[in-house]
Amino acid sequence: MSRVVEAVYEDGALKPLERLDLKEGERVKVIIIRSSRGLCEAVRRISMEYHNVKEDPLKVLLEGRR
Repeated sequence: MSRVVEAVYEDGALKPLERLDLKEGERVKVIIIRSSRGLCEAVRRISMEYHNVKEDPLKVLLEGRR
């Protein structure tokens, strides 16, 4: 399961603003994106870091269509 959920940081913990379909003790990976930043730009940056690429994948895709 992958999804985007807003959370608030209070008392040293992230608290989701909606119910999560998780089992007690289940481990997840969390990516922090401040709400003031654009989601698309943040996802692009994370994708580039995760896949260890030097060029913007969206730019490469768009240039390939020309």
